[in-house]
Amino acid sequence: MHDENLLAEYVRTGSQQHLGKLYERYMPMVYGVCLKVLKDPGKAEDAVMAIYEELTRKAREHKIDAFRGWLYVLARNHCLMEWRKQQRRPTDHHAPDEMHRYDAVEAAPEYELPQEQNTLEDCLKQLILNQRNSVVWFYYEDKSYKEIADIMQEDVGKVRSYIQNGRRNLRICMEKN
Repeated sequence: MHDENLLAEYVRTGSQQHLGKLYERYMPMVYGVCLKVLKDPGKAEDAVMAIYEELTRKAREHKIDAFRGWLYVLARNHCLMEWRKQQRRPTDHHAPDEMHRYDAVEAAPEYELPQEQNTLEDCLKQLILNQRNSVVWFYYEDKSYKEIADIMQEDVGKVRSYIQNGRRNLRICMEKN
């Protein structure tokens, strides 16, 4: 059965069998994307399972024209979000006896942002407001096109355009810097 037919059956019936069969075809691709981004086989395997769970929700919410490409983007975005979570500075609530140790770490140079991160932030600030908001919500907050469109009170197509143009403008700005 073709991808489109399996997807349509899943959307129509909610049958995990159809979605599972479809996902199974692309698991090697999803694992490869996750391994490339996360650089850890265990975390990549966990991400493959988490992406399937995310897929069960999102496949019914979105109109998907090309499943393979859509799944690739979903996997990449999921793994990038996981990678970003790992890169964040810890914000644990320390017990009072640990506070002095934490304060000593507070000013450690290892917490400085890499130059590329600074450049990205500077380039983000240069985007027009709609592009910047759309890119941040989509890539950093993992919001769907529809969620962003609802927030902005815009068409989904307009949001896609903001994201595509924002990405292009970010790439151009990053290359200049």
